Amino acid sequence: MANGNANNTLDRMARESTLWGAWARVAAGSAMAGADGINVETFGRQLGVRLDRLAEQLRSRTYEPQPLRHMTITRGEKRRRLGLPTVRDRIAQRTFLDVCGKRLEASTAEVSFAYRRGRSWLDALAQAERCRDAGLRTVLRADIAEFFREIDHDLLRVTLSETIADPEAAALALAWASAPVLTEHGVVNRDRGVPEGAPVSPALANLYLRGFDNAVHGRRGHLVRYADDLAVFCPDEDAALAAAVDVDTALTGLRLRTNPGKTYVSTFDTGFSFLGWVFFRDGGWAESPNEGWTHPMSVGRSASGHRQPSGERPGGPKRFGGGPADTHDQSRRQGPGQWH
Repeated sequence: MANGNANNTLDRMARESTLWGAWARVAAGSAMAGADGINVETFGRQLGVRLDRLAEQLRSRTYEPQPLRHMTITRGEKRRRLGLPTVRDRIAQRTFLDVCGKRLEASTAEVSFAYRRGRSWLDALAQAERCRDAGLRTVLRADIAEFFREIDHDLLRVTLSETIADPEAAALALAWASAPVLTEHGVVNRDRGVPEGAPVSPALANLYLRGFDNAVHGRRGHLVRYADDLAVFCPDEDAALAAAVDVDTALTGLRLRTNPGKTYVSTFDTGFSFLGWVFFRDGGWAESPNEGWTHPMSVGRSASGHRQPSGERPGGPKRFGGGPADTHDQSRRQGPGQWH
């Protein structure tokens, strides 16, 4: 590692205290089995023996990731394909994050709010309000298409080697990212993407976008990014349009692209949604109200001055290019434009 222990990362991962701490994190999460059929409960029945074996594999450099378990889950109206590592590999990934996490965190730009200790989507929304109050009232909204599935392994390898001084640790992180997946048709190799469902993937995803964040933020406006969802807050429409070009150029360099149906320019006066909250003028409301849950941004806000009277809706952002609509509320957004 760059902190002076560059060549013994795997030995540090193999320490008993590190392994047991990683096990506690894994045991508190999903109990599901990976491709080897061993779930958390079964793993725990021979916990000492299994952790000792993993420690020896790490120390002897004989550890290799096992295939991922292919899973499909539904979140809201979207179906997501997950690649779930085995319990053993989830523990190993947690030890890697324990040992290398500070270095990975230090390499992540301040404009990134997802998957970072002490930060959340609410902090991203609060930053959006600070941008508004600072006069940056025009916004470019964008979404990175199929982000986790499209991360390029060659580019990720370069980024890892630049960030993690220990080549063995960098190679291991890449091996987790590129692990094959066990499907009903057999084991299938993967040449891109990081597996959603793997503990290490969020940190690798943030690291992959480090260059993007640095290229876009501060050039035309203030970037606020939560994973693949982003907004650039700008002083005017010309700056926002230029920011759209910057975003497209930076993503192209990473072999990524924006989702055209979710990329548009709007203003606080016109209204736009970001991370489940509809910003409108100096207030806003939850994009999808839930009777059993109150959006934290709603707390302490009076209806007067913060929510439009019944029947009145903001007119929607200015369209550019007449792209297809992709929105939860057609009355608020009538089809954002596309960027190519």
